[in-house]
Amino acid sequence: MGLFATKGPVFVRSICYLQTVAKSTSVEIRGRKTTVALKVLMAVTGLFIVFFLLFHAFGNFKMFLGAEEYNHYADWLKHGLLYPILPKLWALWIFRFTLLFCIFGHMYAAIKLWARGNKARGREKYKVNSGSKVGLKYSYTAATMRYGGIIIALFVVFHILQYTVLALQLGGPYSVHDPYHNMIYGFSIWWVWLIYFVALCSIALHVAHGVWSALATLGLNTRRRQAAFKAIAGLIGLAVLVGFMTPPTAILLGFIVA
Repeated sequence: MGLFATKGPVFVRSICYLQTVAKSTSVEIRGRKTTVALKVLMAVTGLFIVFFLLFHAFGNFKMFLGAEEYNHYADWLKHGLLYPILPKLWALWIFRFTLLFCIFGHMYAAIKLWARGNKARGREKYKVNSGSKVGLKYSYTAATMRYGGIIIALFVVFHILQYTVLALQLGGPYSVHDPYHNMIYGFSIWWVWLIYFVALCSIALHVAHGVWSALATLGLNTRRRQAAFKAIAGLIGLAVLVGFMTPPTAILLGFIVA
């Protein structure tokens, strides 16, 4: 009786300890799986957004072909895309809803991962490491992605108000049937050009870092490929900046006129 009285509580405590360890391990495994899922969501949605940006930037170069060509292209996007396979406007709205899902999914994953990262690091640990090269590099990257993301979100609202719903008719009377002259009206104003330049610099940095991170998340970025993928990601970011800013700059300098 004395033997069981001595060992009984120890045995119970051991069982409780093992249960606690098992629960914490299970929670940790679930947490890791959730983190991986969030990173994959962020990578896939981000790459789709990059595809949209490159497609959009390429289309804007039709501004150099004149009003008829550009307006015809804009009309085709609205009414002719995948027609007659799909009814008119269906492809456009499917693409818009997919893009919206990707944008909100990307933002959701980014916020959740940022919150998890902050919780895992802790304030004290961050303070200790913030002076090191790794800490400074992380701080710069995190600040660029976080505050750049805020700038991009505000810019997207501004861009939609100006060129999608035509609520901000800057520089002249905009028309839903004449996107060519809408572009000229807007980018003939220097501060509008500046807003787009600042926003697109943020987008280009975001894209360059995001493409590289996405390739790593999807398992494509190995040590041997790291330098090449960094260069590719940087070139894609540069292509977004140059692609979007070339027509507005040509308008501002008078190379594209009404």
